Amino acid sequence: MKHLHNIVLGLSLLLAPAATAEEGAVFAPLSLAEQGEQDFLATREALMTQLAEVSAPEDPARTEVLLGLAELHLAWMMRPEAAGFLEALDAEILTGDAARRPRTLSLALALLGGGAGGDLGQAVSWSVGWGQGQALRAAAFARLGAVEEAARLMPRTWESLADLSPAIQAAVLPDLLEAALEAEDWEVAQALAAQFPDHAELRDGPAYRYLLARASEVSGDLLMAFEGYVQAAQGRDAYAQRARLALVRMGRETETLPGQDALSLLKTARWMWSGDALGREGAQLLAEVAAEQGDTDTALWALHNLLRTAPEEETDALRAQARAIYGAFYAAGAAGEIDLGPFLEGHTRISARWRFDPGFVGHAMAVPQRLLDTGMTALAAREYRALREMAQTLERGGATAPDASLMARLRRGEARALLAGGQADAAVDLLSGYADDQGAEAEALLVEALAQAGRSDELAALRLRAQDMDLRRSRAVALYETGKWGAARHAYLEMWEAHPQQFAFADATRLTLAAYQAGDSATVARAATAFPALADLPGWAEIATGLGTRPAEEGPLGSDVMRLSMESADRILDAVTKVTDVKESQ
Repeated sequence: MKHLHNIVLGLSLLLAPAATAEEGAVFAPLSLAEQGEQDFLATREALMTQLAEVSAPEDPARTEVLLGLAELHLAWMMRPEAAGFLEALDAEILTGDAARRPRTLSLALALLGGGAGGDLGQAVSWSVGWGQGQALRAAAFARLGAVEEAARLMPRTWESLADLSPAIQAAVLPDLLEAALEAEDWEVAQALAAQFPDHAELRDGPAYRYLLARASEVSGDLLMAFEGYVQAAQGRDAYAQRARLALVRMGRETETLPGQDALSLLKTARWMWSGDALGREGAQLLAEVAAEQGDTDTALWALHNLLRTAPEEETDALRAQARAIYGAFYAAGAAGEIDLGPFLEGHTRISARWRFDPGFVGHAMAVPQRLLDTGMTALAAREYRALREMAQTLERGGATAPDASLMARLRRGEARALLAGGQADAAVDLLSGYADDQGAEAEALLVEALAQAGRSDELAALRLRAQDMDLRRSRAVALYETGKWGAARHAYLEMWEAHPQQFAFADATRLTLAAYQAGDSATVARAATAFPALADLPGWAEIATGLGTRPAEEGPLGSDVMRLSMESADRILDAVTKVTDVKESQ
């Protein structure tokens, strides 16, 4: 209905001749002031009786009655009813003077129509030159936020108020007063404010109190402004909502309103007003204050509700804001600043609304890590797996998928949890297909998993891609400890060849013992020659005694040696390691 009227109005105005000094060239004079003084019920009844007596749509008398009914209802601010009577007109048969009056009534309706959308902006454009509607035009400018334009029209606006009915005056006075206040036109503002008591709907109402409070704030009387906003906030209309938001805004700026009080006020405001720009402003402010007060649930609830109706150009900013809030929550949980129980409960609530947000999985990894740190290995593994499956679901669903590095981190986390829980075989199965793509850390986990699972043949056959000394050492140690002497000897020799400067005493000791157990006397001799200091370490005498002495021409160790037990070898290695640690610390 509204859109049909705007279309008809727009076409009629576009086709009309340009406005001249005589307003009647485009606009028709209205009798809104007179209609507003009528006995509404009696006048309406009389007009409806006349309408019933006229049956032919083309009868000029019918047109006149419908226009009278439209004007009467408009004068009493019954806009939907007025629009209905205008729509009942047959626009095709209206020409000349008969067409100007419905066009002017439609324009008045459009200027009084509310929000700051395109329809109101068009109505303002179409109203150029309409002197009788100057107050309506100025009020529309004010609602559009064009305060300077509204202020420029104030002198003629003041004069045109008398052409409006009391009900319409009451509707536009708040907009006009606000425009005068923003323009700091105190003389006009005072004159407009003086008219508020003449209207019962405005007298001591939220609009009046809000605007007086706004005037106090602009003039620097913050105490008076605060008291006025408090009084206005008790109402239920848009000005009451604006007062609640103004209280929070002013309180934050002056640091006079405690955060918890601001949060409580905004929660009340959210339930009392929603669905329009003021509601969205309140929800946005609620999210900010709740986040400042550590109320993550409320902040994310507000942002989630904003996202449901947000225009596309605002969604990225809202999601980023939410991501920062729940990211801070997970960071606090990871740092142990939130007890485990509340942390898990908060995670459940956040996951319900934000699990499909691209940034969720990366932040939520803090949960299984916290579980792993507290020894809950099974729960940690399960949570890592759930996050990994969630990320895979996002990818299959066409949403922004986590990058490969994130997926790798999830697999490594799950593998660590499985290993900590004694599920080495499950860790091997998880890592086997991906270790090559995840670098040294994943390969180190795979080495540990294979060693724990006792899968020494697979460990021996494993070819490491990462050129990392620590990783190579881990594999070599694992092979040594599982008794894979030949594979251990080979692994240590590769280490020695690739990283000679990092090949330590402990490495040389294990190489010597593994080589001997594998029957490789040449490597035993080579190690003893390259590391003569081994002879000075505690326990080496036991090796010398056990191995015997080779002839001098054959090297430092003899060929007639006794095989060392693993127990003896471990004792020697422990002694070597202790001395090595001392040397390295010096």
